[in-house]
Amino acid sequence: MSSTVQIILSLITLLFLSIFAHIAAPRLRLPYSVVLVLVGFLLIPLSQLPLFSYITSFQLTSELLFFIFLPILIFESAFNMNIRRIGENIFAISALAIVGLLLSAFFIAFAGYWGLRAIGFEVPFIVVLLFGALISATDPVAILALFKDFGAPRRLALIFEGESLFNDATALALFLVVLESVSAGFHGAGSLFHGLFIFFSMLLGGTVFGFLMGWLFSRLLEFARHEHLQITLTMLAAHATFLLSEFISNSLTLWGEPVHISSILATVITSLIIGSYGRFKILPGVQEYIGRFWGYAAFVANSLVFILLGLMFTTLPVSVLDILPALAVIILVVVVARAFSVYPVIGLLNAVRLELPIPRSWQHLMAWGSLRGALAVTMVLLIPDTLSHPDWQQPYSIKEFILALTIGCIYFTLFIKATTINGAIRRFRINELQGLEPMEYREGKLYVYAQTLLRLAALHEQPQVDKTALRALQDKYGALYRLAYRELASGGRDFAAMFGRVLRIHAIGIEKRTLKELFAMGELSETGYRRILGKLERQLGYLERGLPGLLAAGKLQGTRRWLRPRQFFRLSTDRLDDPADKHLYYRAMAMCAQQVIALLSRLAEHEGLKLLEADKSFDELLGQYRGFREEALAKVKEMQLHHPALAERQIEILEQELFLSQSLALEELESSEVITPAVKTVLYGELKQQRAGQR
Repeated sequence: MSSTVQIILSLITLLFLSIFAHIAAPRLRLPYSVVLVLVGFLLIPLSQLPLFSYITSFQLTSELLFFIFLPILIFESAFNMNIRRIGENIFAISALAIVGLLLSAFFIAFAGYWGLRAIGFEVPFIVVLLFGALISATDPVAILALFKDFGAPRRLALIFEGESLFNDATALALFLVVLESVSAGFHGAGSLFHGLFIFFSMLLGGTVFGFLMGWLFSRLLEFARHEHLQITLTMLAAHATFLLSEFISNSLTLWGEPVHISSILATVITSLIIGSYGRFKILPGVQEYIGRFWGYAAFVANSLVFILLGLMFTTLPVSVLDILPALAVIILVVVVARAFSVYPVIGLLNAVRLELPIPRSWQHLMAWGSLRGALAVTMVLLIPDTLSHPDWQQPYSIKEFILALTIGCIYFTLFIKATTINGAIRRFRINELQGLEPMEYREGKLYVYAQTLLRLAALHEQPQVDKTALRALQDKYGALYRLAYRELASGGRDFAAMFGRVLRIHAIGIEKRTLKELFAMGELSETGYRRILGKLERQLGYLERGLPGLLAAGKLQGTRRWLRPRQFFRLSTDRLDDPADKHLYYRAMAMCAQQVIALLSRLAEHEGLKLLEADKSFDELLGQYRGFREEALAKVKEMQLHHPALAERQIEILEQELFLSQSLALEELESSEVITPAVKTVLYGELKQQRAGQR
């Protein structure tokens, strides 16, 4: 069997096993990444059998990790992050990603150096610093999956993920600077200033290049109006940015000095720009598919990385027993270093109050819940096999020693930290409902049970349904409904204020869904869509941050002004120059208000929500939206009066909406096999010709 066939068979087998690991993880109550590593362990004895000897043919290499897997993992995380929420927490994320990582790396260097000396391991300081740089980067994959399972706060998950993305860039920049010092030798202040120049130029260069590539690919997405082309462009954006950054760093010089660009930071910035700005250039029907595509790509990359980590440990050239004391010391140092990089940094941020404070319980979880993964292994594999140092006296190479320490630390975080995250979340009470969440919980439970009873009532009309079983279910859910009613009614003195704020958040959700539908149907320009959506996102942020004021009776009046229409419903169109765009903007605002009025009026009819205070909340909010709808409609009529040509534009919009509905009808007929693909093609062609003739 040729080596190529063996590699392909190995890859297929690993992916097949990753499926079983994913199925087994919930039953074993272990994180998916931990189960993958365990599978990797089990593959070693299996690979000794002649029939399965091909399993070890597919192996992790620095090129595979660095140029293929890493851009995928970076793009998938950054593309789905909310840039507005990153901006709200930018000081915490930046401080942890830069200051925190540097503190961790140098703490590991000093404490690790003296700790290893204390047990008889003479390791040069610069080598320990090299290890500290690569092991300080956190990996969010396993921890974020656990956060989703146990319901950790959204802001905490955002800070974790944001830190992991940006500290990857800091870690790689520091790692490359230290690696150069190990290779070329340290020559005092000259080497120090040269290293600082490279470090900051990598961060600055990566930021600038990332913005350029993000803008370029966002423009390309606007012109490539086809789903396959747009998906391909996102793939090219991730890998082209990464590869071009490395090419520029290795080949371009300025005034005799090499130009350094952080490929990781450039890819992060590019992904964020495409995810926030370029996303509006993507066809509405493709946006959801792109998210699933990148989610699948990240799943495959992570599955292969973690399962191969299990294989890697058992094939280390360094005996674990020989370095076990050193490994124990280093693991302890790394754990303490993480705490040293979290508590002082967050404590200082909380003291200066640049952002919302981060609770102490969150800091505990941030200190304990930091896991290590793909990037640390990637950086180890970038170390040359021939790397040496005059003071290195160990029987194995520097790369082998650092690789063994890195794998050991990764396994400690996976098998000890990851498996205890659930207990830590409960111990620190992080998964408890906070702020508006108890009210949302009670309202949501009542609404769900009300819908259940309505569904059961509708089933009475079905002759095939057993009426005795229906009555039993109605009694059961009727009791649950009444219990939920009493819980909601006992909301306390702040019930009206909190319920009103929950309703406002619900209304924003309705507006966002309506906007997305209008944009997908071509009834709103991209500029108008982004402008209204940004306004709604800001409203949501105000509502969330205004919660403490609502809980304080003395501040209730001051915070309620956020619910006034003039605060939220400003119809500014200073960025819309085209009268047609302004017309669509006002029209969309009126349609959003109408949709909120319709759905909230229906919600207000539920018996459980007909409380005195709830009625007032509904009436207040519905009154605001009715006033806003009238204001927006007045603007629409004014635009039509001053610009008669807009009537033709209105017909064009309606024709486009009708064409889309006709196309969907044809798709439904074909999928139901009512018509053949040939008939669908002929009918679609006729509809397209009719639309072209109407233009």
